[in-house]
Amino acid sequence: MNRIDRLTAILLLLQGRKRTAGEIADRFEVSRRTILRDIQALCEMGIPISADLGASGGYSLPPDYSLPPLALTLHEALLLRLALSSLSQLGETPFKRERESLLAKVQTLLPRRERENLDQLEQTLSLDVPSRSYPTPFLDHLLQSARGQQWVAATYRSENGVSQQTLLPRHVRIEAGLWYCEAYSSEREETRIYRVDRFLDMKTTPSPPQWERPASPAPREHPSFPEVRIHLTARGILRLESDPHLGPRLQRTGEGEGWLSLHWRPEEYDWLVRVLLSLGTDAQVLVPESLRVHIQQVAQEIARHYAQK
Repeated sequence: MNRIDRLTAILLLLQGRKRTAGEIADRFEVSRRTILRDIQALCEMGIPISADLGASGGYSLPPDYSLPPLALTLHEALLLRLALSSLSQLGETPFKRERESLLAKVQTLLPRRERENLDQLEQTLSLDVPSRSYPTPFLDHLLQSARGQQWVAATYRSENGVSQQTLLPRHVRIEAGLWYCEAYSSEREETRIYRVDRFLDMKTTPSPPQWERPASPAPREHPSFPEVRIHLTARGILRLESDPHLGPRLQRTGEGEGWLSLHWRPEEYDWLVRVLLSLGTDAQVLVPESLRVHIQQVAQEIARHYAQK
């Protein structure tokens, strides 16, 4: 990092809170003496940096001080544009108008001579986001309810049919091009994950009577859960390594094969069974026996289904 970039970064750092010379030096991997010279240079430029002495001392900026708009570097502008263009690939995205205005601002924050370079560089790099055509008319409603901790009365279509539920949305996320909402269900008395495109109707509603804030949802993985140990062929390793949940946990042997070991919540075995069945004979569950039996039962049901005429 050159000195001009470091001086700008120091100002951005001091906008957050008071910092000591040692903290700043560690952040930028330079000596404390270098930071003292940088602070002096900023003061000589007219930046109102205050220096407090003592054990709780450090450097700070006035609370009302703000930096003028800073020009983006070519790579900063590229990262912003890639992120925004990736969002635009989704079938439904919140804050559509804001996304368009931010794209326009990216152009103005980049020096004019770099704009053509940005267009050329973007043609050589892209982020692939799965394109989905599922409508999510209640996405903004869920976001606002999660932020305001507001209950909703919802009609939801799941694999088991249509149900009416009173939900407290907690968190909204996107995964593999689909929007999901983590919400506490008053009827189920637990936190569940809902696919946003499966909501058929939704409206704000008062909180249920005698409601108490639920504990955090049980994690999918925890050392207290039974161990799941799976042997994988070399092809199984290659097929599973792209899975966002299981890929990072793969362990390989010298022969190209490998195995997967995790402590999985038994109530979540249905999801794991679907993944393992997709691998066919490239995966073999060693433990627990209950998961092996579960896979056998589902496989037999599939075999009976295709045996029917």
